[in-house]
Amino acid sequence: MLLRMEFEMAELSPAEETRAILSSCHAILENDHFVYCSGDHGSGWIDKDAVFPHTQHLERLGDLLAEAVRHLRPEVVCGPATGGLTVAQWTAHGLNAFCCFAERGKADAKTGLPGKFGLHRSYDRLVSGRRVLVVDDVVDTGQSIQQTLAAVAEAGANIVGAAAFVNRGNVFAEGLGVEHFVYLLEERIPCWPAAECKLCRDGVRVNTQYAHGQEFVDAQLRA
Repeated sequence: MLLRMEFEMAELSPAEETRAILSSCHAILENDHFVYCSGDHGSGWIDKDAVFPHTQHLERLGDLLAEAVRHLRPEVVCGPATGGLTVAQWTAHGLNAFCCFAERGKADAKTGLPGKFGLHRSYDRLVSGRRVLVVDDVVDTGQSIQQTLAAVAEAGANIVGAAAFVNRGNVFAEGLGVEHFVYLLEERIPCWPAAECKLCRDGVRVNTQYAHGQEFVDAQLRA
């Protein structure tokens, strides 16, 4: 079965192959109520955690992304933990480059939303003066990758661009403040501010299994 799938994948474009991998892992979720790390709400989610256990898929996605960004000649690949860390590792492996990751600060006590990303573990010294590519698994509103870009820039890196397995179509290179934003698949999922959420207005329960729904519900209970 695996050999047959690999043969069929060889005939697909990178975008088609990426979507096929996500679909095979049941990672594309639709028609529900999700809360994203930005605080925005939406009806769809890419469950990258469903892909992460399958190392053969991660290796393939990493190789596809590495090939797509090779012309940028990155020396270091950095991603926001946790999902972006995995992308950084596999993409860096495909590029024979260094790998590091950014970590979140403490969550906001009032909103329950996670803190900003920063570089720790002496990774600021690793990226300083080097050509750095910042990556993530799925770019929703761009907040996680923007914060990682800011942390890398503050450390004195030469940022060559940003990249992702999937871009949800809400942000592009200009919005991220980079010249190059490379992604394998664009999967458009609209979102809106929590105060304007029609799903909340219609009484649709927030999904607490995925994204940041549980933090949102907990914060509402404390309010």
